[in-house]
Amino acid sequence: MSYINPSNRDQYKFPLCMEETISNDNPVRIIDVIVDEIVNSNKEIFYSEKRTEAGRPEYHPYTLLKLYLYGYFNGISSSRKLEKETKRNIEVMWLLGNLSPDHWTISNFRKEKTDQIKTATKLFRRFLKDNNYIEGKTVAIDGTKIKANASRDMLSKSKIENRLAGLEERMEEYLKRMGDTDKEEDILEEYEKSGEDQIQDHLIKKVIDLQEKIEKLTKLKEVSETKGKGTISPTDLDCNLMRSREGKIPAYNIQMAVDKKYSMIADSEVTTEENDAHQLEPMIESYEEEMGIKPEEVLLDTGYNTPDMIEKVTKEKEVECYIPNANNKRSKEIITFTYDKDKDEVICSEGKRLLLFQKNKKKHNCYANVYRGIECQGCPQTDICTESKNGRIYHRYLNQEWRDEYQNKMREYKSQKKIKQRKKIIEHVFGSIKTLMGKIPLLVRGKNKVSAEINIYTTVYNLKRLINIEKIENIEMIIDMIRGYKWNLA
Repeated sequence: MSYINPSNRDQYKFPLCMEETISNDNPVRIIDVIVDEIVNSNKEIFYSEKRTEAGRPEYHPYTLLKLYLYGYFNGISSSRKLEKETKRNIEVMWLLGNLSPDHWTISNFRKEKTDQIKTATKLFRRFLKDNNYIEGKTVAIDGTKIKANASRDMLSKSKIENRLAGLEERMEEYLKRMGDTDKEEDILEEYEKSGEDQIQDHLIKKVIDLQEKIEKLTKLKEVSETKGKGTISPTDLDCNLMRSREGKIPAYNIQMAVDKKYSMIADSEVTTEENDAHQLEPMIESYEEEMGIKPEEVLLDTGYNTPDMIEKVTKEKEVECYIPNANNKRSKEIITFTYDKDKDEVICSEGKRLLLFQKNKKKHNCYANVYRGIECQGCPQTDICTESKNGRIYHRYLNQEWRDEYQNKMREYKSQKKIKQRKKIIEHVFGSIKTLMGKIPLLVRGKNKVSAEINIYTTVYNLKRLINIEKIENIEMIIDMIRGYKWNLA
C-alpha cells in the first residue's frame, strides 16, 4: 500500500516569498491595511516624540496594534502566547514582517498605550458609520457584568481592620522578643543599608515582612475610604463586587450601544456601578462623542427605567427612549389612583381619599408630594393595598403627568414592538464577545486598562461582522474601501 510522503526538509521549495504564503482573501490583510492607514494618518498620536538614537530602537505602535488585533481576532489574548505566535505562525510573521517582540513589550503596550487603542477603535467605528454599516437611527443599549482579573476574596473595611489588628499584634510580639519595641525604625534602616542577604536574624526578616503587609493593608483602607467602597479587591482597586449569574463576583459593568442595521457596536463604556439605572444619559453623551451624531431612538431594558433621566434625554437631547414600564409589585394593579388637581388630593379605585401629607420629599433621587389615606379603615382591599395601620401612602412625583403619559405610550403596540427588538439587536453581541473572551475574560487590571481591552474586543467583533456581511471573497473590495477612506481623527 502506498502513502503520501512528506517533503525533504533539507530541500528548497517554492514559494520562497512570504507574500505568496498569504492568500488574497485572508482576513489578516484587512488588519494590516486598517492599522497602517490609522497610524500613518494620525502620526501625532502614534509616533513617539521621545525618540533617541541611544539604546535599542523600540517597536513601532502599529506592529503591536496589529499583533493584538490579530490575536484577539483568533482568540489569543495572552502576551506570552502572542510572543510564541510571532515565532511559529506564518500569518503573524507576514503581518509583523518577521518581528518578534517579547511578551513584556507586548503586555506593556496594552497597559500603557490605552489612548492609542481607543483612537483606533473610535476611528474604525466612524469608518463603519461613514460607510453605512452603522446607521445611527435606532440603537440598543445594555450592560453586562464581566469578571475582573481579581480574586473573589474582596475585603470589607471590617476585614481590613481585623487583619491589620492581627498583623500589629504579631509585630508587637516579634519586637518584644527582640527586647525593645523602639527598635522597629532602626531595624528597617539596617535592612535598607545592608541588604537582605546579609541579615541573619530571622526575627528581623519577619518584622520587615509584616511591615510591608501592614503598609499594603493601610493603603487599601485609605483607598476604600476615599472612593467610598464597601468592599475592595487587593489586586484591582477599581472593580466592585457585583451580582451576576455566577453569584457575587469582582466585576465591571460593560455598557454597549449596538446599531440596529447590522448589529455593529457603535460605543462601549466600562463602569464600576453595579446597576444600569444611571447609565442612560452618560451612554447617550458617550455615543454622541464617539460617533459625532445622536441616535434618533434608543431601546433599553427595565434596568434603565429612571423616569427623570428618561424625561431629560427625551426633551433636552431629543432622543426617543423605549423602555418597558417597571413592574408594580404592590397590589398587582388591582388598586389604582386618580389625582384631583383642583382639590390637590388623590382618590383610590375604592373611592377613598388620600390627602397631602408632605411636600417635595426626596425619593429615588427624585422629588414627590406624599399623600396619606384617611379613610382606609374598614376598606375591603386594605390587606392587599397596604400594611400600614395609618393608611395607604401614595407618592406623586413633581413630573407625574409626564410619567403617566410616558407609561401610556410604552403600552402602545408600536412601543411594545420596538421594545421587543432590543433582544434581537444586542443580546447575541454579548454572547459573541464573551465567546471571544473565553474562561479568563480580562487580563488587565484597573478601569482604564480594562477599557482598552474592551476596545480591542469590540473592534475585533466589528471587524468579524464586516467580513461576514461582505463575505470572505470580497476582502479585496473591503481593502479598497479602507484605503479610500480619510482616517484623520480631526
